[in-house]
Amino acid sequence: MSIELNHRIYIAAPARWVYQAITTEDGIRSWWTTDVSMETHTGGRATFGFERHSVTFEMRIQLLEAPSVALWHCEGGNSPDWIGTSLEFRLEPQDDGQVLLKFCHAGWKADSEHCYLCNTTWGHLLVTLKNYVERGVKNPYFT
Repeated sequence: MSIELNHRIYIAAPARWVYQAITTEDGIRSWWTTDVSMETHTGGRATFGFERHSVTFEMRIQLLEAPSVALWHCEGGNSPDWIGTSLEFRLEPQDDGQVLLKFCHAGWKADSEHCYLCNTTWGHLLVTLKNYVERGVKNPYFT
């Protein structure tokens, strides 16, 4: 049995702005981590580093559909709990001009304590993403 971490957040900005914040190095550096190397095409690779690159997540970019979907699959790195998990960012424009970001980090093993820590961290990260896109506040959680 696997576990999914699901979050929803409304962002008052055009979907293309949110999408760029999720799918580009400059965007990621503004809210998640400053240690990022990311290609910008389906099939490409992305590496996210943390704690002076002592922790890394190596992703395959499985799907990019601007400005609505980004899907990554963790294929490597030195955090075994992440390997085999998938991250999906789905953007749904709303009638009031906001975007509903539906985030899912799926494929966690049921016995992973790291899963619950990541769930809390993702909630914080999505608020940081919202502040960046809505107000231009650059405040990466990991530097």
